[in-house]
Amino acid sequence: MLNVPGWVLAKISPVYSSYLSYLSYGLMIFYFFISKKWSVNKWLLLLGVLYFGISSLSGQLYMPTEIGFIIIIIKYFVVIIGGYAIVQDTSKKDFFFFLLLGASTVFLQIFIFFDPLKDGGRYSGFYLNPNGLGFICMMGYGLTYGLCNKWKTIGQITFTIVGFLTFSRTFILVWLFMNLFSIRLSLKNLRVLAVGIGLFVGLLTFNAFLPKSNPRLMAMSNILEGKSNKTNKLEEGGRTETWALFYPALMDKPLFGNGYDAFGGGGVAGAVGAHNAYLKIIGDAGIFTLLIFLIMFFDLLLKTSRVFLKQPHLALMTFALCLFLLTNHNFFDSGYVLFFTMWLQYQTTIATKERLNSPKMSLIKNKYKPASLKS
Repeated sequence: MLNVPGWVLAKISPVYSSYLSYLSYGLMIFYFFISKKWSVNKWLLLLGVLYFGISSLSGQLYMPTEIGFIIIIIKYFVVIIGGYAIVQDTSKKDFFFFLLLGASTVFLQIFIFFDPLKDGGRYSGFYLNPNGLGFICMMGYGLTYGLCNKWKTIGQITFTIVGFLTFSRTFILVWLFMNLFSIRLSLKNLRVLAVGIGLFVGLLTFNAFLPKSNPRLMAMSNILEGKSNKTNKLEEGGRTETWALFYPALMDKPLFGNGYDAFGGGGVAGAVGAHNAYLKIIGDAGIFTLLIFLIMFFDLLLKTSRVFLKQPHLALMTFALCLFLLTNHNFFDSGYVLFFTMWLQYQTTIATKERLNSPKMSLIKNKYKPASLKS
């Protein structure tokens, strides 16, 4: 969840990173056996079998070595089996503190281990990629709507500030939508939106503490100053332009795809990846795998919407996850994305059962029960 192995790989040593990575997978397997939680996530199990099975058969041009591919598959199934046992024992408070700790690593990057030769003007903490940290902040911000104490305020401020420091357009859009949805819960949440906008304007105005400026920061500052002709950096690198590079290959093999990692970096479109999980799945493994993926998330969105008023954090986090996957193609090989997916599915299952067993629902079911069945 903190991406420590990835950070160690980039900053310290690949040897230590390997040790930490295999230790984390070993601990997941160990926890699975000692917890004796033998249930599996059927959605992700089916999805993994379809994706890796179909993509490995439909094309091998962009596949890694045989042993490398086997390791990728093993890691995926360890996460969805061993990790699923862990998420069943992970409360929203546990998740919150891990996310808060992960988001706070951005301050270590800014004030302690910032490398002006390698680090750009967008900040990522231990996640190395600003979009990865932006995702952590999206999920953390959504989760705060499930808290009822001082940690809710602390979390909303922290995740908002850190999310803005990533200068991720996806984070800003999702943050805005989540705040608008939260008004459905209470008009008082308008104040949260106002405070967030104030923090954003403050960051654009007072950013001298940042070790390196960023073109997006300068473009946003120009908008604030009314210099609309100096905002080109906000328009560069649009996702729709990237997606268009993959359409010819997609139309060529829509049923079973172009093979494993064909829509990743170094695939059919050269060095650039699809930056869209939905597009990557259909491009690698075809439309049938994508349909299972879409049904899984549609089911999750539908169920979380039904418990929105009672447990709004589930719907907000699911919405954020679905939008994030539109701009990021890492799903099967992203541990924290898989963990969030499983945690949301498990928590939603519990919330749905509580809703169906509530006194109000019992009265409704009893009202429409045939008279011969009523006691």
